Amino acid sequence: MGGEPEQAQPLAPTSAAGSDEGARRRRMKWCGCISLSLLLLVVVIIIILIFTVFKVKDPKVTMNQVKVTNLDLKVDAVPRLQIRGNMTLAVAMSIKNPNAVSFRFDNTTTTIDYHGTTVAEAYGPAGRAKARSTFPMNLTVDVMADRLMRSSDLFTDITGAGEMNMTSYSIVPGRVNIWNIVKKHVEVRMNCSLTIDINGQSVKDMNCKRQVKL
Repeated sequence: MGGEPEQAQPLAPTSAAGSDEGARRRRMKWCGCISLSLLLLVVVIIIILIFTVFKVKDPKVTMNQVKVTNLDLKVDAVPRLQIRGNMTLAVAMSIKNPNAVSFRFDNTTTTIDYHGTTVAEAYGPAGRAKARSTFPMNLTVDVMADRLMRSSDLFTDITGAGEMNMTSYSIVPGRVNIWNIVKKHVEVRMNCSLTIDINGQSVKDMNCKRQVKL
């Protein structure tokens, strides 16, 4: 007998789409966790390197040698007692950089005093000491004769022991830059005392002390 045709029942919604969406979210979470972990690991490694391998160490300035290249001091008694002369020194210095990155320094200054009076000034050019290397620096220092002659101790030194006691003071300002993360301004100072043999035209004794200001 005829009856109404059976209506097709709607199929139950599949769970495949929901499963794919859940898997995609889980993958995103895992990727996010892995990326964050790698980022933290990189940050930790950088911090460790900065405080170990790349830790800023003090550069060292050394006065290797001071040579008298010109020394002509004379005492004249006629027509009146006076001292004439000139003096030139060749100074050999070096900057040792123990850091794992380069040390850039600005113009250096070296002054020489004689019994408390500055009688010479010399300026060295700016430069760069490479990582874990030594940068040589040579200076020619011309002593200002007029200032030297003003000292009341010069006559005694020439006619007496034949020695001149002088002091030098050098300043080397610079900076150490680690990946633009750690920037340290460094100023190396060095004081030296030296005894010059007038007759032998040589430096007999030299003692230096360094000081580093970060």
